[in-house]
Amino acid sequence: MNESSETVVIKPNDDTDTSAVEETVVNEIGKRSLDKSEDVCENNHKICKIDNGNDANQSTSLSKRQLKKIQKQQIWMEKKAKRKELNKEKKEEKKKWKAQMRESGVEVPKVKTNKMADSTCKQRIVLDMSFDDLMSDKDLCKCSNQILRCYGLNRRMDNPMQLYICSYEGKIRETMAKHNGSEFWDIKYLEDSFDKVFQKEEIVYLTSDSMNVLESLDDNKVYIIGGLVDHNSCKGASLKIANDLGVAHARLPIDENINMQTRKILTINHVFEIISKVVSGISWKEALISTLPKRKMFSVLDEEDLLEYNNCTIDNKSKLEIECPEAEKNENLIEENVLLDN
Repeated sequence: MNESSETVVIKPNDDTDTSAVEETVVNEIGKRSLDKSEDVCENNHKICKIDNGNDANQSTSLSKRQLKKIQKQQIWMEKKAKRKELNKEKKEEKKKWKAQMRESGVEVPKVKTNKMADSTCKQRIVLDMSFDDLMSDKDLCKCSNQILRCYGLNRRMDNPMQLYICSYEGKIRETMAKHNGSEFWDIKYLEDSFDKVFQKEEIVYLTSDSMNVLESLDDNKVYIIGGLVDHNSCKGASLKIANDLGVAHARLPIDENINMQTRKILTINHVFEIISKVVSGISWKEALISTLPKRKMFSVLDEEDLLEYNNCTIDNKSKLEIECPEAEKNENLIEENVLLDN
């Protein structure tokens, strides 16, 4: 792949910190110019050159969207120290609160967690991390955060599923290391790819591009979730792997239970959460309704079944299509609890 580099120059505004320095931006053929440099983690941030001149050609090489994104990143970096200080203060306040509770004789409740080894559930779920070369640094960070949420969901189940991470090496391993203590999480980390760990006949790769519908879960099967955050830019990547390896593939029964008005692309932790609820005995419909965030703008197809759900409304809606604007969204609470426990 041929690459060329250019220096990004931005016109300063009243809020711009002129102490910022220049950065070289790598342009890849077939992609927009800042695809790689824009997507960054906190420890690998981007700084751009500020020029006080009035050269009209300074911003012509970048679109308005790219300039806005870079300026937004600059503001984010300027407030980084303040955010860090606020987080530190919150932790100190929480420690003081716990100490006061203990001094007053009140027991501080602990988050209940369970281990996979003690679980009666033997359903195996694998996160396939073989896509790290398709993700930018920022998307790798998002991917690692979604893994964190999967881990938090699993260990709070009464009977956790058996969670594996395969192809755990390279960039994704380096990114996961930023989560303190992640190497001690109750997850089975494997460097080998999933097809070398499990029998081909027991593998089912979950992908929204499959024509096969996953109607029920089988304890004897191993369900693979693609560890890819790509904003749908690598459509068909999971299906291609399944076809190349000759393993079974299927999609979640979304169309059979609800109408989604947006793309049927779910995050890693949403797929994991839906499966965890079905494993626990909840129906596919209820699992989907209680997991999908409000922004997905979905509606259900069956009025009678819908009456069981408190987060849906049937006022002034047709019988065959009833909107459900209030879906539960608990990943932020899960992530907060995980960080507190660590």
